[in-house]
Amino acid sequence: MKHEAEQQLLKTLNGQLSELPSVAKTMIQQYQMSAIVLSIICGVLFLALTGLLAWGAIELIKKYKEDPYVDYEGILMLGCFVGIPLEAVLFIGTIINIIHACAPIASLVSNLFS
Repeated sequence: MKHEAEQQLLKTLNGQLSELPSVAKTMIQQYQMSAIVLSIICGVLFLALTGLLAWGAIELIKKYKEDPYVDYEGILMLGCFVGIPLEAVLFIGTIINIIHACAPIASLVSNLFS
């Protein structure tokens, strides 16, 4: 069924069919919904990690004000070298999934030929 829908999609894009058949429309809607769900998941994780890093920074500043002679370098390195790259990956994932959700046919065609 998936192969048939891909063939119908390619025929439509090549101009052989005037409109998308129902099987191809369903395939596009499912692809679009999966991209929307993934973008929501990545966005929520991104916001949660942003809040966690901000809360951690505020708590670290409070502790440093109480006792400036304690070494907090390990916690700072963890936030810088784990938290920030993970945030970048989640942000890029969110943007890519939003693009796939907004332009599902172009995304499907690029996936078909790769």
